Amino acid sequence: MSGSKTYLFYDIETSGLNPAFDQVLTFACIRTDLELNELSRETITISLRPDIVPSPRAFLTHCLTFRELEQGICEYEAARKIHALFNTPGTISCGYNSLGFDDEFLRFLFYRNLLDPYSHQFANGCARMDMLPIAAIFKLFSPHVLSWPVLPDGSPTLKLEYLSEENEFEVSGRAHEAMADVEALLALARIFSTERKIWEYVLGFFNKAEDLKRKNALGRHILVEKNRFDLGMMVSISFGAKVNYMAPVICLGGSVPYKNQDLWLRMDIDGLFDKIDDENGIYDFFVIRKRPGDQLILLPCLERFWKRLTPEALTAYEKNLEHLNAGAELFLKTVAFHRVFEYPDIPDVDPDAALYKSGFFSTKEKSEISQFHGLVADEKFDACNSFESVRIRTLARRILFRNFKHNGDERDEFSAHTSRLTGRNPEEPVKGYKNDVKFTCALAVAELEQIESEGIDDFEPVQKEIFEWLKLYIDSLSASFTDSF
Repeated sequence: MSGSKTYLFYDIETSGLNPAFDQVLTFACIRTDLELNELSRETITISLRPDIVPSPRAFLTHCLTFRELEQGICEYEAARKIHALFNTPGTISCGYNSLGFDDEFLRFLFYRNLLDPYSHQFANGCARMDMLPIAAIFKLFSPHVLSWPVLPDGSPTLKLEYLSEENEFEVSGRAHEAMADVEALLALARIFSTERKIWEYVLGFFNKAEDLKRKNALGRHILVEKNRFDLGMMVSISFGAKVNYMAPVICLGGSVPYKNQDLWLRMDIDGLFDKIDDENGIYDFFVIRKRPGDQLILLPCLERFWKRLTPEALTAYEKNLEHLNAGAELFLKTVAFHRVFEYPDIPDVDPDAALYKSGFFSTKEKSEISQFHGLVADEKFDACNSFESVRIRTLARRILFRNFKHNGDERDEFSAHTSRLTGRNPEEPVKGYKNDVKFTCALAVAELEQIESEGIDDFEPVQKEIFEWLKLYIDSLSASFTDSF
């Protein structure tokens, strides 16, 4: 690696769990050199957007108060700052479960603020990694480096807050406070990096070329009517502690419509071939979609890895292997179905959520985006009306409404959007790319009522304060969304 490379350890707290619609509220990062020596740190607090309905459970978890958010900068300014941090040449960005959560939040943050949503993954020597699957690898194969926490019920956990508490990491704040979580993340990385050989090996899983090379060198396969399926071991947090986060998998081949995806099938599922999808005449099983350099780690079926499988997993694997050969025709038909499968087209996806539907910005759009960013606020209002691209014009107008005071046409245009956020008319949702919907005032009120029914007596004082604020704030939001602008 070049000496100009740096790590950017980061964490975010958000208004909810939907990456397309919810908002990043705090961002914290520590930049280090490759030896993990701190170079700089930064915390960015972002004011709550006027079209965001906060999720009560999210706020009661991270405990950000309205007073803190009032001191924040607007989302547009924050997005540009964060984008610049991630796109500093040679930056390797790293979070904890970041490839499963944070990175997609940032991708949509960048997109709706007319910033390149992907450049931090590959351009200018930049790359990404995720410490959560690395933690799983160390727990499996180098457990002596840490004291591994267990929950009160005796089950293991890899949650960062418990790792930090169990190992007494020195942090400056509470769990779920962005900078405190970054400090815990960096402490974890420093411990793992002392085991140099395994540390450098796991870093290779987040290099796309190296990950593909390892996938193509798994070394074992199974045959089903002369069709070859590579056999490997996959490590994923989603598999759970009961199976040591690991499962034997076979590669069903590459996706035809999505060239960056390979399809994998877990072979340790009891009764894997018991269910039939009658509509399509195929087996009804779940297919894992893996992209190079993502959070799913592939290992060869070496004896030292294979022996970590549970007895139940080994038994299920053998039974499923037998079934593959007995039901080869139906299995191959199922494989063919999944390889050509395309996600259904969702009509009326909201512009904020259209990142994957609308694709990359064109050269012409990039020119309009550059023009927009280069203007001062008053000039942006006039310029965006001249943009030829409908999506650039739409996103630009939303940026203006959310971040700048103005009473022009973009405010009138946005009123139709915000009026749907009351949730009073379920037939008119703000629709996402997964056919999901944006969080509404009606949903927030229902969540508040559910929380209150569960009891709030054990809440910390700050949580009780936040709970009362949420009730008032969501009520006022509903009223403002109903009023015409």
